[in-house]
Amino acid sequence: MTDPKLKPADAIVVFADLQSEIVALPLTVDAGALRRSAAGLAKLAELFDMPTVVITMPKRDGGQAQVIPEVVSVRTNYRHFQRTTPDSFDNDLIRAALAEYSRPTLIVCGVATEIVVQWLALSGRANGYQVHLVTDACAGLSTRTEAAALARLTAAGVVMTSVVGLAGELAGDMTRSPGKDAVDVIYTLLGE
Repeated sequence: MTDPKLKPADAIVVFADLQSEIVALPLTVDAGALRRSAAGLAKLAELFDMPTVVITMPKRDGGQAQVIPEVVSVRTNYRHFQRTTPDSFDNDLIRAALAEYSRPTLIVCGVATEIVVQWLALSGRANGYQVHLVTDACAGLSTRTEAAALARLTAAGVVMTSVVGLAGELAGDMTRSPGKDAVDVIYTLLGE
Protein backbone atom coordinates (compact mmCIF):
# COMPACT_ATOMS: atom_id res chain seq x y z
CA MET A 1 0.00 0.00 0.00
CA THR A 2 1.35 3.41 -0.90
CA ASP A 3 1.54 6.21 1.64
CA PRO A 4 -1.16 8.78 0.73
CA LYS A 5 0.57 11.62 2.61
CA LEU A 6 2.13 14.45 0.68
CA LYS A 7 5.89 14.57 1.08
CA PRO A 8 7.77 17.89 1.00
CA ALA A 9 10.36 16.36 -1.36
CA ASP A 10 7.58 15.85 -3.95
CA ALA A 11 6.06 19.33 -3.88
CA ILE A 12 6.40 22.81 -5.36
CA VAL A 13 4.46 25.65 -3.71
CA VAL A 14 2.91 28.19 -6.09
CA PHE A 15 1.53 31.56 -4.98
CA ALA A 16 -0.54 33.14 -7.76
CA ASP A 17 -1.46 36.83 -7.94
CA LEU A 18 -1.18 37.46 -4.21
CA GLN A 19 -0.55 41.10 -5.03
CA SER A 20 -1.32 43.97 -2.69
CA GLU A 21 -3.74 45.68 -5.08
CA ILE A 22 -5.65 42.45 -5.82
CA VAL A 23 -5.82 41.22 -2.22
CA ALA A 24 -7.35 44.60 -1.30
CA LEU A 25 -10.37 43.99 -3.59
CA PRO A 26 -13.71 42.90 -2.09
CA LEU A 27 -13.17 39.12 -2.25
CA THR A 28 -14.81 36.00 -0.81
CA VAL A 29 -12.24 35.87 2.00
CA ASP A 30 -11.36 38.72 4.35
CA ALA A 31 -8.01 40.23 3.34
CA GLY A 32 -6.56 39.73 6.83
CA ALA A 33 -7.51 36.04 6.90
CA LEU A 34 -6.16 35.55 3.38
CA ARG A 35 -2.87 37.21 4.33
CA ARG A 36 -2.53 35.05 7.49
CA SER A 37 -3.16 31.86 5.53
CA ALA A 38 -0.69 32.86 2.81
CA ALA A 39 1.90 33.61 5.51
CA GLY A 40 1.24 30.20 7.07
CA LEU A 41 1.76 28.46 3.74
CA ALA A 42 4.92 30.48 3.11
CA LYS A 43 6.20 29.41 6.54
CA LEU A 44 5.52 25.74 5.71
CA ALA A 45 7.37 26.15 2.40
CA GLU A 46 10.28 27.68 4.33
CA LEU A 47 10.30 25.02 7.08
CA PHE A 48 10.25 22.12 4.64
CA ASP A 49 12.38 23.88 2.00
CA MET A 50 9.86 23.27 -0.77
CA PRO A 51 10.66 25.07 -4.04
CA THR A 52 8.46 28.13 -4.29
CA VAL A 53 7.20 29.98 -7.33
CA VAL A 54 5.47 33.35 -7.11
CA ILE A 55 3.40 34.37 -10.12
CA THR A 56 2.01 37.86 -10.67
CA MET A 57 0.39 39.79 -13.45
CA PRO A 58 1.29 43.37 -14.38
CA LYS A 59 -0.52 46.13 -12.56
CA ARG A 60 -3.28 47.86 -14.52
CA ASP A 61 -0.91 50.76 -15.25
CA GLY A 62 1.70 48.29 -16.54
CA GLY A 63 3.94 48.58 -13.49
CA GLN A 64 5.55 45.78 -11.52
CA ALA A 65 3.21 44.04 -9.08
CA GLN A 66 3.93 44.13 -5.35
CA VAL A 67 3.61 40.67 -3.81
CA ILE A 68 2.12 40.77 -0.32
CA PRO A 69 4.85 40.86 2.34
CA GLU A 70 3.26 37.91 4.15
CA VAL A 71 4.70 35.76 1.36
CA VAL A 72 7.98 37.37 0.32
CA SER A 73 9.17 38.35 3.80
CA VAL A 74 8.60 34.81 5.10
CA ARG A 75 9.80 32.66 2.19
CA THR A 76 13.46 33.51 1.67
CA ASN A 77 14.00 31.47 -1.49
CA TYR A 78 11.50 31.80 -4.33
CA ARG A 79 11.34 32.44 -8.04
CA HIS A 80 9.12 35.26 -9.29
CA PHE A 81 7.50 35.21 -12.72
CA GLN A 82 5.10 37.57 -14.42
CA ARG A 83 2.25 36.20 -16.50
CA THR A 84 0.12 37.94 -19.10
CA THR A 85 -2.50 35.23 -19.74
CA PRO A 86 -5.05 33.63 -17.41
CA ASP A 87 -3.28 30.25 -17.70
CA SER A 88 0.22 30.33 -16.21
CA PHE A 89 1.12 27.21 -18.22
CA ASP A 90 0.85 29.34 -21.38
CA ASN A 91 4.02 31.08 -20.17
CA ASP A 92 7.08 29.13 -21.36
CA LEU A 93 9.26 30.38 -18.49
CA ILE A 94 6.77 29.37 -15.79
CA ARG A 95 6.11 25.98 -17.36
CA ALA A 96 9.85 25.30 -17.72
CA ALA A 97 10.61 26.44 -14.16
CA LEU A 98 8.02 24.05 -12.73
CA ALA A 99 9.37 21.20 -14.86
CA GLU A 100 12.97 21.93 -13.76
CA TYR A 101 12.16 20.88 -10.22
CA SER A 102 11.12 17.38 -11.36
CA ARG A 103 8.55 17.16 -8.58
CA PRO A 104 5.13 15.59 -9.16
CA THR A 105 2.97 17.82 -6.98
CA LEU A 106 1.91 21.46 -7.08
CA ILE A 107 0.58 23.11 -3.93
CA VAL A 108 -1.42 26.05 -5.28
CA CYS A 109 -3.04 29.14 -3.79
CA GLY A 110 -3.92 32.65 -4.88
CA VAL A 111 -6.47 35.13 -6.17
CA ALA A 112 -8.76 34.83 -8.00
CA THR A 113 -9.87 31.25 -7.58
CA GLU A 114 -11.96 31.54 -10.75
CA ILE A 115 -9.09 32.73 -12.96
CA VAL A 116 -5.39 32.19 -12.24
CA VAL A 117 -5.91 29.53 -9.58
CA GLN A 118 -8.40 27.54 -11.64
CA TRP A 119 -6.27 27.55 -14.80
CA LEU A 120 -3.05 26.85 -12.93
CA ALA A 121 -4.66 23.82 -11.29
CA LEU A 122 -6.42 22.52 -14.42
CA SER A 123 -3.32 22.91 -16.59
CA GLY A 124 -1.20 21.42 -13.82
CA ARG A 125 -3.40 18.32 -13.90
CA ALA A 126 -3.31 18.26 -17.73
CA ASN A 127 0.50 18.38 -17.55
CA GLY A 128 0.66 15.37 -15.22
CA TYR A 129 0.98 17.06 -11.82
CA GLN A 130 -0.94 16.15 -8.72
CA VAL A 131 -2.45 19.42 -7.52
CA HIS A 132 -3.34 20.36 -3.95
CA LEU A 133 -5.37 23.56 -3.62
CA VAL A 134 -4.95 25.41 -0.32
CA THR A 135 -8.48 26.77 -0.04
CA ASP A 136 -7.94 29.16 2.86
CA ALA A 137 -5.07 30.83 0.97
CA CYS A 138 -7.36 31.44 -2.02
CA ALA A 139 -10.08 34.00 -2.59
CA GLY A 140 -12.64 34.47 -5.30
CA LEU A 141 -14.59 37.30 -6.85
CA SER A 142 -17.99 36.04 -5.65
CA THR A 143 -19.14 33.06 -3.62
CA ARG A 144 -21.16 31.73 -6.54
CA THR A 145 -18.39 31.89 -9.14
CA GLU A 146 -15.78 30.59 -6.70
CA ALA A 147 -18.03 27.62 -5.83
CA ALA A 148 -18.33 26.81 -9.55
CA ALA A 149 -14.53 26.90 -9.93
CA LEU A 150 -14.00 24.68 -6.87
CA ALA A 151 -16.55 22.17 -8.17
CA ARG A 152 -14.79 22.07 -11.54
CA LEU A 153 -11.40 21.60 -9.86
CA THR A 154 -12.67 18.81 -7.63
CA ALA A 155 -14.14 17.03 -10.66
CA ALA A 156 -10.72 17.32 -12.36
CA GLY A 157 -9.03 15.53 -9.45
CA VAL A 158 -7.57 18.52 -7.63
CA VAL A 159 -7.13 17.78 -3.91
CA MET A 160 -8.71 20.37 -1.62
CA THR A 161 -6.74 21.14 1.52
CA SER A 162 -6.00 23.99 3.96
CA VAL A 163 -2.93 25.42 5.62
CA VAL A 164 -3.86 23.59 8.83
CA GLY A 165 -4.46 20.32 6.97
CA LEU A 166 -1.20 20.70 5.09
CA ALA A 167 0.74 21.48 8.28
CA GLY A 168 -0.62 18.31 9.88
CA GLU A 169 0.15 16.27 6.78
CA LEU A 170 3.73 17.51 6.48
CA ALA A 171 4.58 17.63 10.19
CA GLY A 172 5.71 14.06 10.80
CA ASP A 173 7.20 14.00 14.31
CA MET A 174 5.55 16.93 16.06
CA THR A 175 8.02 16.95 18.95
CA ARG A 176 11.03 17.93 16.81
CA SER A 177 11.68 20.50 14.11
CA PRO A 178 10.42 20.94 11.47
CA GLY A 179 7.27 19.10 12.63
CA LYS A 180 7.10 21.04 15.87
CA ASP A 181 7.43 24.30 13.92
CA ALA A 182 4.64 23.19 11.55
CA VAL A 183 2.35 22.78 14.56
CA ASP A 184 3.30 26.33 15.59
CA VAL A 185 1.96 27.51 12.21
CA ILE A 186 -1.41 26.01 13.18
CA TYR A 187 -1.40 27.82 16.53
CA THR A 188 -0.46 31.08 14.81
CA LEU A 189 -3.45 30.73 12.46
CA LEU A 190 -5.67 30.12 15.49
CA GLY A 191 -4.42 33.36 17.02
CA GLU A 192 -2.54 31.77 19.91
